Amino acid sequence: MLTDQDKNVLIQLQENGRMPIVELAKETNMSESTCLRRTKSLEEAGVIKGYSAILDAEEAGFGVMAFVQVSINQKNEAAFDKFKKAVLNHPLILECYSLSGQYDHLMKVVARTNKELSHFILKTLRSFPEIRDAQTLFVLQQVKHTNALPVQLPDELP
Repeated sequence: MLTDQDKNVLIQLQENGRMPIVELAKETNMSESTCLRRTKSLEEAGVIKGYSAILDAEEAGFGVMAFVQVSINQKNEAAFDKFKKAVLNHPLILECYSLSGQYDHLMKVVARTNKELSHFILKTLRSFPEIRDAQTLFVLQQVKHTNALPVQLPDELP
């Protein structure tokens, strides 16, 4: 269970993961030693998984994004394991989720060009083991994107 102090630390670090402990302590109204101790505790507990730079995909040269829904041929664990291994090893796949429903997985894929994405879909994806069906949804516009979790939600949302 996160304390109010923990939530304050997390809110600040999600906004600026490079914030010096002196500034973090000031923003959260804690002493530096308390703030450092809470931050280390959140890291050790696995609440804070790490720190990284968040890149703008388009500015970094990846102007094409799509979501690919995938169905697996066989409904056994070995088939899923083979597919997951292929997914983990492919750099254009940013995210992949196992789903309930018509499709077994949903992948978020980026590419530099439409040609590169087309190659991924028509050539690379077909080489993945156990794929029965795939549907590609091209992203036309990103409406919202955040990595920040709402750690301090009101008790009831509207």
